[in-house]
Amino acid sequence: MALIFYTGAHHPSWLTTIQIPLFLSATTLARYRSRGDAWPIRGTSGASWAGDSGAYAALMLATDGDGHPWSLDFESYGGLWLRVVEEIGRRPDFIAPQDWPCEPAVRLRTGLTVRDHQELTLDSYCQLAEGFPWLPWMPMLQGWTVSDYLDHVDQYKTAGVDLAACHRIGVGSICRRGPQRSVAAILGALAPLGLRLHGFGVSLNALRLAGHHLVSADSQAWSAVARREHIRLPGCQHLSRPDPTTGVRHPTDCRNCRRWALTYHQRVTHALADSAARWERAEQLTLDIWRRYASGT
Repeated sequence: MALIFYTGAHHPSWLTTIQIPLFLSATTLARYRSRGDAWPIRGTSGASWAGDSGAYAALMLATDGDGHPWSLDFESYGGLWLRVVEEIGRRPDFIAPQDWPCEPAVRLRTGLTVRDHQELTLDSYCQLAEGFPWLPWMPMLQGWTVSDYLDHVDQYKTAGVDLAACHRIGVGSICRRGPQRSVAAILGALAPLGLRLHGFGVSLNALRLAGHHLVSADSQAWSAVARREHIRLPGCQHLSRPDPTTGVRHPTDCRNCRRWALTYHQRVTHALADSAARWERAEQLTLDIWRRYASGT
């Protein structure tokens, strides 16, 4: 089955105009509403979508962590997503609980251990799944080493959660790593367990290495690439926010551009298709070698 790639979106209104799977965070949705922007975001495009908690942003980037949706009590967080789903009018493929990422920088800030973050993540999923069973909560696996992730699988089992029966299992804390082979090692260790894995913020290089272990992944890299490489598509005329002193707006890149998001999504899709073809050829070659060995030819 082809991997479903969700494009991280800044604008919930894209649900009415864009035809690719979208990934919307609680952070984006709450900020969108608080600014008073127009909200008829009924999902009329027919494209699928999914929801993220914005946990890393809450723990590492937010200036007011307590004001972030991720920091709500579980009843308020579940209620927020319930209202969002009702207003969009279409059920998401999955929603992440209030998970706790395990990157070293995050743990340094919280002062907690990997095990602490895993237990908090599991508790969040269990509370939300019990309190709001009509929403598609996705269990999240967190850790830093391969053994951490396997331990977290055992913790879910001990808690009575059958991960193999779940529609999707999220794998967190894999997008801010250096060597992408470490991501491939984690996914490769989880895949034989029969889990339908979703990779959070998986880079294109990691997808090329280990995308065959995933049923879905998400990324907002298109925006970062536009900023870093100063990309502006022909015909695009984007302006910066007004300068706080002069009020002047300057031409800027496609970091918030729907056209560029679609273009990048097509590039990812093509890269994944090429990667899948290479993986199939490699598997077939291995099979042929074993058949020749078994037949003695």
